[in-house]
Amino acid sequence: MSKYNATVELIDQIATDAANKGIAHLYTQDDELSGNLITLKSKQAVNFGSCSYLGLEFDNRLINGSIKEINSYGTQFSASRAYVSTRHYDELESHFTSIFESPSIVAPTTTLGHIAAIPVLVNDNDAVILDHQVHHSVQTAANLLKPRGIHVELLRHNRMDLLEERIIMLKQKYNHIWYMADGIYSMYGDASPVIEIERLLNKYPQLHFYVDDAHGMSCYGKHGRGYVLSKISMHPQMVFATSLAKAFATGGAVLVFPNEELARKVRSCGGPFITSGPMQPATLGAAIASAKIHLSDEIYLLQDELNENIKYTNLLLKKHKLPVVSESNSAVFFVGVSLPKVGYNMIRRMLDEGYYLNLGIFPAVPMKNTGIRFTITRLHTFEQIENMIAAMAYHFPLALAEENITVEEIYKAFKLQLPEQIEIDRSVKALINSSNLSCYSYKSINDIEGVDWDDLLGENGIYDKNGLAMLERSFSNNEREEDNWQFEYLIIKDYENRTVLATFLTTSIAKDDMLSPAFISDQIEQMRVKKGRYHLTSKVLSIGSPLSEGNHIFVDRTSKYWKGAMGLLLDKIASYQNQQDLSSSIIRDLDGSDNEMTDYLVSNGFFKLSMPDNHHINNLNWNTTEEFLHNLTPSSKKHVKRYILNYEDKYDVKILSGRELSSLNKDRIRKYYDLYLEVKNRSLEINTFDLPFKLFEQICKCDNWEVIELNLKSEYTKSKTAELIGVTLNYKTKTSYNFVLVGLNYNYLKDYKPYKQALYQVTKRANKLKLFSLRMGFTTTTEKTKLGATVKTSVAYIQAKDNYNMEALATMNSLDLETA
Repeated sequence: MSKYNATVELIDQIATDAANKGIAHLYTQDDELSGNLITLKSKQAVNFGSCSYLGLEFDNRLINGSIKEINSYGTQFSASRAYVSTRHYDELESHFTSIFESPSIVAPTTTLGHIAAIPVLVNDNDAVILDHQVHHSVQTAANLLKPRGIHVELLRHNRMDLLEERIIMLKQKYNHIWYMADGIYSMYGDASPVIEIERLLNKYPQLHFYVDDAHGMSCYGKHGRGYVLSKISMHPQMVFATSLAKAFATGGAVLVFPNEELARKVRSCGGPFITSGPMQPATLGAAIASAKIHLSDEIYLLQDELNENIKYTNLLLKKHKLPVVSESNSAVFFVGVSLPKVGYNMIRRMLDEGYYLNLGIFPAVPMKNTGIRFTITRLHTFEQIENMIAAMAYHFPLALAEENITVEEIYKAFKLQLPEQIEIDRSVKALINSSNLSCYSYKSINDIEGVDWDDLLGENGIYDKNGLAMLERSFSNNEREEDNWQFEYLIIKDYENRTVLATFLTTSIAKDDMLSPAFISDQIEQMRVKKGRYHLTSKVLSIGSPLSEGNHIFVDRTSKYWKGAMGLLLDKIASYQNQQDLSSSIIRDLDGSDNEMTDYLVSNGFFKLSMPDNHHINNLNWNTTEEFLHNLTPSSKKHVKRYILNYEDKYDVKILSGRELSSLNKDRIRKYYDLYLEVKNRSLEINTFDLPFKLFEQICKCDNWEVIELNLKSEYTKSKTAELIGVTLNYKTKTSYNFVLVGLNYNYLKDYKPYKQALYQVTKRANKLKLFSLRMGFTTTTEKTKLGATVKTSVAYIQAKDNYNMEALATMNSLDLETA
């Protein structure tokens, strides 16, 4: 499954979960509305989710304007604007030209406005930089540029220092550099640093600014022209877009241009202006009425009334010490709760109290940055605002306690400074669990006492006690940073000393594109040649290790304390992530159909992602080649005979283990390593760093490992001497054989099929040892299923500091490698 499909599945799960909890996909039950009260689930609630900040939707002038035009023109005038527009457009656009004092065009929606303008404004030799938090509608329009090969990249939110660095780099190659951002951002309510952007526009003639000020329209500036234009004048290198569906209280959007020619070009060439349906007469009539209010002095009275409500809200939030993520003068507020489960809890509690608020959750914000988003309008009374915030302050600690979250964790999740006056109980969850559970932590597998590790996890792969001891030796005291892993072992027991959970974690440097499509990794590897081996890499904490596969966590699901044990594990992970400033944490190789575990981890802020397919052979009970073939499908049987058995006599197959393996000289081990690198350097399906040579040396010293050599006989080699052209490194447990690493000479790949032969010889060896299963690892599904392997799907759960790296990688399909 692609990352995109995995993201869609996660969004669907979150939305469905919220709907099932009765806090999303709601419908009003009122026959009519006249203020800010709505009825939801048979209960009246004060609406703190409206973006109609000035409350003009109930103004009789807008209502009468709408009715008048319905009576004059009917419910619709259905024609493309490329052919004919109603007279209302001419009047409305004339009003907007007066409001903005620049040429203006009306569009049916803000999204369609972006889709019309951006592909026309951005030329083939331009570059685009998207603020990380720019509205999705702008990102959607920017995606239309990628098939044209236009360079599109992501920038950390509001980082003007990084923007200037990118301008200096990109201006050497591109005609124009478009920076696209919001005026006021819709989730946190923070603002774009437009004064600094204006400075950059004046400094760099190639820089252009495309800004969406949907949440600033009407609330700020002369004639309500918005936040951005209340701070700076319309710049010659700037295009301004805004929505009429929020404080303007009608519908549609406006695009504002620095000159008539640019406006004309977008009007003539922008796709939606040619093919999309027009705004309806009712909306146009209401918009004309609203525009007239904006052109009068009344707009300033409306702005003042809204501003008084915003100031009052800010004062009350400070009084009650709620963790507001971004302090601003906008009408959008965001109180951080960190994890989705706390957000669900708070929204439900507030709805029960008679207040409707929004849940800010993935994908609008990172999973661990969930919050309560609410908006303030001119229609709210001081009493309504005061009572709502008092209710939030009352329920906030109750919801945290119920979900085992501390205030300190929330402040850390949002990187907010913890107020000194708040007394933090750092051990709330430890106290809850201390009477029933104890967590033991170890730095080495050799330190674990009182638990038989191998009985819990030893049969799952290469991480029985011997295997882990070997990994510890291999990945310590190495020169390269990526070759040094930190190991941590956790054992959680109940009050009767029974193990409820056991796992191990590794901290290592990982490539951000590890699970990206191969063509993305190929681009990034070319970038790393120029920018260094650690470009787009992160320090990651993972359950298990980068070399192992399989279920790395033992959980006794029969214990009534298993969720408490999982909670302690997540506490440990969060603690390590904060202490070591890790980019992300991964719990991997779990069963994706385990809905209970999925719900638990997603509600605790983890993002579900499909892992590459894994492969097992569980039917090893055969005595002859004929019996083995009998178990295969007809097509697989034909394949094995033709491409494997027909070549087997061309090889001298040698199996090395024990003393024979440990006595190998360094040159032979180096040959294994070189063959491994041939495979590694050609495969980007799972893009990782090269394993260290030291690992191969340690493998040869460990009794559990075996090496299968494929030596091509002399009569078939180019040198006419026997030559090692394939090698597999395999790990034995009591019940399973684990195919871990492979090395191949690609010069012989086509003529002698060494990879196919390697898989077959591994299968034969597992059969000869009378083991119960053969684990064949990731990738090359076709080859492995031909030998009878079954595909086993699994998932990973990832918790990242933010979505930036994931979204930055998503822009790579059109990345220009010389400037990225």
